[in-house]
Amino acid sequence: MPLWLADEAKAELFKARYETEFQDVIAKAYRQVLGNAHVNSFERCSKAESQLRNGRITVREFVMAVGLSETYRSLFFARNTQYRFIELNFKHFLGRAPRSQQEVAEHVLIYHTHGYDAEILSYMDSEEYSNVFGENNVPYPRVETTQLQTNKDYLRTLNLNRGRASSDRDPGAMAQVRQIAANLPAKAKPPLVARNQYDNRVTRYEVTYDLPGNSATNRCAAQSVQVQFANLSRQLQSIQRRGGRVRTIRVTG
Repeated sequence: MPLWLADEAKAELFKARYETEFQDVIAKAYRQVLGNAHVNSFERCSKAESQLRNGRITVREFVMAVGLSETYRSLFFARNTQYRFIELNFKHFLGRAPRSQQEVAEHVLIYHTHGYDAEILSYMDSEEYSNVFGENNVPYPRVETTQLQTNKDYLRTLNLNRGRASSDRDPGAMAQVRQIAANLPAKAKPPLVARNQYDNRVTRYEVTYDLPGNSATNRCAAQSVQVQFANLSRQLQSIQRRGGRVRTIRVTG
């Protein structure tokens, strides 16, 4: 996992819930769905929080309430282009970037045919959401390669998640839709270093991967290589060109 997301633990609400557990779920749901934005008291979904605390709704239904709130609409629909809005919906509700221009086009059609609410609900009513997060887990950044289909998925999702110091409120951020539409190679972009955070430009990563078949140069099913962040994209593209599949990417120092 990238260093700037290494402290992002998953949050699940169990039937035998404690107040600290409830508060953790609420905080992480707001952080994920509202893209690290600071939430004022009047922007909170107080009724949905109460229903979640009383067990009347699930975590998925709470996430749905935040997504359908006026706060979400004003932050991400009113301030962004349509493509950026859809890209952020993928990030906030499915924890990943759009995979293709066709996927983006499908959501453009949903919005224009059925409206804003249908666009938001299409993510949480999806089979993908159910399989990955279920009813009681808060969505999270899916930056483990085993959860994504291709290396491009991983890198584009990585570039959407800039760490706690960033905010999706920024109206100047550009969607990756041009890159997706042209099927261009994805490149990893480290976030800006702030205060005493680790500098990912010099951090080393261990990439574990499989190559198809066996040969004189590939006698083991799994291989690994250590690279700096600046060379991570190049290494992943090299593995992909050889028909390989990345298993894990982890920080080594």
